[in-house]
Amino acid sequence: MINKPYEARRFKIDQDFLPIGTAPGNGPDLIFELENFILVVEVTLTESSRQEAVEGEPVRRHVSVIAERTTKPVYGLFIANKIDINTLETFRRGEWFNKDEQRVRLNIVPFTLIQFKEFFEAQFINNKVNVQYVKDLLDRCCILRDSQEASEWRRAISSVLTEEIQRIG
Repeated sequence: MINKPYEARRFKIDQDFLPIGTAPGNGPDLIFELENFILVVEVTLTESSRQEAVEGEPVRRHVSVIAERTTKPVYGLFIANKIDINTLETFRRGEWFNKDEQRVRLNIVPFTLIQFKEFFEAQFINNKVNVQYVKDLLDRCCILRDSQEASEWRRAISSVLTEEIQRIG
């Protein structure tokens, strides 16, 4: 990581490293600047059809703002207990118009909290923590999105995660 862990998170933690509140508005929850890419992480507890209305625009905007500031690839990782199909479709399309009204394609991949946990836990259990695994996973998920509808992409993400976890183990 290029930025320090305490610089990556935009929320306060307690002495046990547990969050004591949410990240402030007007920015993502976490920003990890790595050597070859930047990972923008957004987490929500919203699960219903309101998820797309509450998270769709801000997540895309936050990823877009970071992407405008760098020449590195930028990935968005959206984490929720459950991913609403409309939210999934918004991120599958990944479209955003910048201030010059140019269409920008954003790479935002939605994971459930369980999927996120299983993927990262596999790295730590197998003593194979490597940011390249994260980038490979996100790249594979992004490649699949154009050839599939939202529900198909959801299944593809799950399959790719299973394959990557097996590769790590």
